[in-house]
Amino acid sequence: MKKPKLLYLFFITILFTMSSLFASTTDKSTKIKNKIFNFSSEKIDAVMSTEWELSGQYLEKYENNSTLIKNPNLKLYKSDFSTNIISDTAFDPTGEMNEIYLKNNVYINRTDSSNISILKLYTSYAIFYLSKDLVETDRDVTIITSDSITTGNGLSANLESGLISVLSNAERKIRDGDNTRIIKGNQMIYNTKTKKWIVKNQSASKLKNSIIKKVKTTFSLD
Repeated sequence: MKKPKLLYLFFITILFTMSSLFASTTDKSTKIKNKIFNFSSEKIDAVMSTEWELSGQYLEKYENNSTLIKNPNLKLYKSDFSTNIISDTAFDPTGEMNEIYLKNNVYINRTDSSNISILKLYTSYAIFYLSKDLVETDRDVTIITSDSITTGNGLSANLESGLISVLSNAERKIRDGDNTRIIKGNQMIYNTKTKKWIVKNQSASKLKNSIIKKVKTTFSLD
């Protein structure tokens, strides 16, 4: 029974020895502790199952433990689903993989046990909370499902519960054979488990403002 625990600690030690991110988000006086090129790491749980895998062009860890990653590729495995997340850069403010800030060309692909894509998300940046399986952004977003393309401004997506909320200016284009139907609303919520959409007249401005505040108090993404 001791061997799995030792291996688990070994993998975590490897990961946190490597951590750090965005040059624009770290203090200019902060020195780089170490830098690793073409790195890869993974988190193994107590029963030796892979929780996630992370790779990238390079990883920089700073003295304050923040982590900067160039061309990150994060794969998460949970229940019968897997999630692949890529972007140009990623930033972990603490180096502990609790939350990461993804910037430029953010792409999230959620697949089921048959490797069939449930939904694809595109945006310019997003905050991803690993422990909550939650993605948030206040920027424009595009969601692609098997039968529709939905756009809007602002997003709160709980990948575990399957609830995907477009916070404002939502527009859904539904493919129906050779025809296309368009539905508009101030807010739309998609349930990936039931594959049903809910349209709301009122935008989720309070949630969107809290996301904006979170970003501004952490670092500038202009």
